[in-house]
Amino acid sequence: MVNRMSPEIEVFRNNPFFQMSAEMFAIITFEGILIPLNPSWEDTLGYSLEELQSRSWIELIHSDDRPSVLSEINKLNDNDSLNTTFEARLHSIDEEYKRLQFIIRLDREQSIYYVLARDTSSVMQMENKLRDNELKFQQLAAMHTQESEFLHTLMDNNPDHIYFKDIDSQFIRISRSLANRFGLKDPSDAIGKTDFDFFTREHAHQAYEDEKTVIESGKPIEAKQEKETWPGSQDTWVSTTKVPIRDRSGRIKGTCGISRDITEYHRADQALRDSEAKWRSLVESAPDIISTLDLNYTLQFINRIPPAAEVAVEDVVGKSIFEFLTEEHHDGFRQACRQVIDTGEVAGYEIQGRLSGNWYASCLGPIIRDGKIVGFLMTSTDISARKQAETELQESEQRFRRAVLNAPLPIMIHDENGEIILISRAWTELTGYSPEEMTTVSNWLEQANQELSKDIQEYLVQVNLNKERVTPAQYDITTKAGEKQIWEFSSSLLGIQQDGTRIIISMALDNTDRIKAQQAMQNAKETAEYASRAKSDFLANMSHELRTPLNAIIGFAEILRDELVGPVNEEQKECINDIRVSGQHLLEMINDILDLSKIEAGKMSLQLEEFHILDAVEEVNAIINALAMKKNIELSLACPENGTIEADRIKVKQIFYNLLSNAVKFTPDNGKVTTNLKVTTSDLYVMVTDTGIGISEEDQMKLFAPFTQIDTSKSRRYGGTGLGLALTQRLIELHQGEISVTSEEGKGSTFSFSIPITQS
Repeated sequence: MVNRMSPEIEVFRNNPFFQMSAEMFAIITFEGILIPLNPSWEDTLGYSLEELQSRSWIELIHSDDRPSVLSEINKLNDNDSLNTTFEARLHSIDEEYKRLQFIIRLDREQSIYYVLARDTSSVMQMENKLRDNELKFQQLAAMHTQESEFLHTLMDNNPDHIYFKDIDSQFIRISRSLANRFGLKDPSDAIGKTDFDFFTREHAHQAYEDEKTVIESGKPIEAKQEKETWPGSQDTWVSTTKVPIRDRSGRIKGTCGISRDITEYHRADQALRDSEAKWRSLVESAPDIISTLDLNYTLQFINRIPPAAEVAVEDVVGKSIFEFLTEEHHDGFRQACRQVIDTGEVAGYEIQGRLSGNWYASCLGPIIRDGKIVGFLMTSTDISARKQAETELQESEQRFRRAVLNAPLPIMIHDENGEIILISRAWTELTGYSPEEMTTVSNWLEQANQELSKDIQEYLVQVNLNKERVTPAQYDITTKAGEKQIWEFSSSLLGIQQDGTRIIISMALDNTDRIKAQQAMQNAKETAEYASRAKSDFLANMSHELRTPLNAIIGFAEILRDELVGPVNEEQKECINDIRVSGQHLLEMINDILDLSKIEAGKMSLQLEEFHILDAVEEVNAIINALAMKKNIELSLACPENGTIEADRIKVKQIFYNLLSNAVKFTPDNGKVTTNLKVTTSDLYVMVTDTGIGISEEDQMKLFAPFTQIDTSKSRRYGGTGLGLALTQRLIELHQGEISVTSEEGKGSTFSFSIPITQS
């Protein structure tokens, strides 16, 4: 008895297909020991697997069958053939014999026989019973006519299909069961008919040929399994025996046939064959490479070769495994095999194929024969994709490490317990502490800021608790040289190690210089704002002192022009007029400056009143119209008649005057200026559109800056101080509104503004 099962046998026993199969699988050693592999042996013979394994299999064979069985085995051993098929009777536990069909394959290398056995007892019993029925029928047919009643009983009650035919294959008599199958009410209705009246032409023709052979040869056809094809019906399978009918003189007068329905048996047999085919297909399509080696590392079997290797199975079998492994894996593979021999257990090893370059996770197991290890069974799973991923991960980790080390910002990677894993050079350079002096977060903080060490560590703990990025916090730290710095810390969860410890990445930003610069900028800003307020206050308070002498100059110029103090000539009038115009222009400019200064100083207030916007705009248009007529420019106005707003009427008119005068000023002769107004329940919307010279996109950014002309050449050509649009914007904003511009050079501009119709 084999006390220890080889892994190969255990693989067979654990295979679900073997366990479920109705066929009997086994291995027979050269010593005659039967090793059953699945429960079908117990189901068929009644003995347990242990009982079967404890005796020689030849003892189970019927004594009459042993010589022929041993002869078949000897032929298999002596010839080149590896397979043989035969039938034999085996003793069962109930003292009966089961007839089995054996298919045996010899494995000389392993000194074993692979066995597949099928129970044919039921089929043989059925065929024997059929033969018995046929024999009885022949005996009954040969008996005297006085036994016709017995024949009649047989024909009416036997479930098998029995029929008699004449020399021309016409029915003489059929059994009741066959009449029912033909759909006839009475068996006599079949008399004179042939198989062509009931079956398809193909089946009927084959039956006719068989009966013709029986008649011509005088020999029966026994237990022929054939398919009966019925018109419009499901096919059936039968086991048919046909014998010749002879008269007393021995002359053949026709045929007698008996057919037994074996459809269910045939279907079960076919299902079993299909199941076996599916199992073999599944094994052949297994993705793993399965191979066997002897103790000299020679490949004995391999189920498949990787396509990338570009060799065939026959090119591999019989050669050393080391011809197909990269050299650096030879020693490791030998060690794995030695481990299998020493322990008798499966050993794992990762190897790389030399021809394909693929990586495989291989499991080596022992092949045991007669209690000794005679070789190795190896299964190899392609892990090339995993290896590639591992390589890429290692390269990624290396790149990440280099990125951290060489990062321009201080970066520290540590675990949740404060153990520092990696720290950037920028961190050590800025602090002056070496990595050896910063093994833990707490160790560094005790040196950098002992007072705030606890606060900073609590900040880092929040990352572990929240498991996400924590809002940056700013702390003072001290370098090794004693220099004070202000750092902004930002920490977030980086990942989790295999032991479950969380990894945190902390980055720092040295804000020392930036904070100093911000403080300096804040001081400068406060100084500038103070100076601006002082300037605005000065200009706002100088309105009387500036306007009084200008009004006197303009007034005396008008007295001289009107000759109130005596006559003047034309040349003197021109000079006096120039004085008046220049004074008036200077007064307007001073008024704009003073108004702008008042607004910036917060000293200008609105004189609110309710008025019709159309009336105010028409008053401005009346003034602008004189300028437009000189250049033949068309002025148009679109406005609702009853639009009423609450605002400072004078300042609203000043807004329209500035926009319309600019539009006329920068529009060439024969152009057009259009004003569109829309009053809603909440706001006044205005658009002033001209067909003037337009404004580039770059210059539009400077339009509303005070004392700014977008082009000095335009300033000389068109005149102006650059205060008009700046003052207009401030007046609109004073009314809680806003202004914008859209323009394209050479095509004109549109200034749009809106103000609430009610000031709160």
